[in-house]
Amino acid sequence: MTTISVIIPAYNQSHYLGEAIQSVIDQTYPDFELIVVDDGSTDKTAQVACSFLDPRVHYIHQENRGLSAARNTGILRSTGEYLTFLDSDDLFVADKLETLLNAMQRDPSLGLVAGQTILIDENALPLGKIFDTPLPENPVHFLLWNPISICSMMMHRDWQQKVGLFDENLRAYEDWDMYLRLARVGCSMGWVPHPVSLYRFHTRQMTRDKDRMTTATFAVLKKVYSDPDLPDEWLALKDKAYSSAYFRAAIQAYRMDETQEGAEELAEAVRLDPELLANNGDVLANRLLGMSDSPKVLNRLPFLESIYNHLPESLSSLKNQRKRRLSQAAVELGFKSYQANDYLRARHFMWRAIQYRPQWLSNRGVVAVLLKSSLVPRRKISPRFPTPTSIR
Repeated sequence: MTTISVIIPAYNQSHYLGEAIQSVIDQTYPDFELIVVDDGSTDKTAQVACSFLDPRVHYIHQENRGLSAARNTGILRSTGEYLTFLDSDDLFVADKLETLLNAMQRDPSLGLVAGQTILIDENALPLGKIFDTPLPENPVHFLLWNPISICSMMMHRDWQQKVGLFDENLRAYEDWDMYLRLARVGCSMGWVPHPVSLYRFHTRQMTRDKDRMTTATFAVLKKVYSDPDLPDEWLALKDKAYSSAYFRAAIQAYRMDETQEGAEELAEAVRLDPELLANNGDVLANRLLGMSDSPKVLNRLPFLESIYNHLPESLSSLKNQRKRRLSQAAVELGFKSYQANDYLRARHFMWRAIQYRPQWLSNRGVVAVLLKSSLVPRRKISPRFPTPTSIR
């Protein structure tokens, strides 16, 4: 019996699989088994997996049954005390196993531990983004979003056995469903503020499939709220949970330029959770700005412009704030670009902010960034300028 079982479900991504396997072999903690489950691939997955002669690497082939089924096959064939997963296009940081195992062994009450995730592009180059939000202190808040990247967590087999395998009826978010089931039965979960995996963002990812992801989101919530024994605290969060789901669906629709659908889903999100309009709409506006930072959004300001140009009628108050909200977003993007020494973008965003709200010309920070990024666009300069104050 090994300490850790690493399970890689693989389906037609042989061009990435070798890197994924090597990132496991290169771990600083050596006592693991790696099970590659080929879910009916038609490419060179078998050749790549079997080219590794390390005795810790095991290859299993099955007919195509989907991601959940592939992970379940790996679980059933594994022997480790701890379970962790790696998608075939992602990578482990070299000390991932050691870091998470140490955290679990320091606190034996933990049934699951998760760490940070670095985003990379198709060529494994960092995108400058990291999933670094700690887990919610109250497990019921797992209902509001999926806070854990599956490649950045490790769980104890005992807890997996308490809640069962991944739900093979779900075509996505099967990991979120698993975390909710663990939270429901009282599994204690820990957080390590340390990068442990690299999540590859590329055009063929399933998470870009809007309809599949939206359908899966509501399927998971329906499953939760079909439980007749659900605790009162979970029942009380139902409207907020569905509001969060509609909000994410709206963002997906706007991203795909399906603006009418996006407006309808955003209206439903606000209807279920009127607190989104608190502070004259600041809560909703900040959430929209935050979602625009997703790597799926290629151009943040045009994305926000599309949303504000196609808001539902029920959000007329926010629609009336369009210029102010967009100007504030442009200023934030301008400062962020300037901090990254991207002076061309910094200048562009500051000009856009001023076009929306000429009042920004009286803000020292905005003017300083605009002038400096215009005069010396290629030379590194100190980005120490005042943070802009809101102009209302």
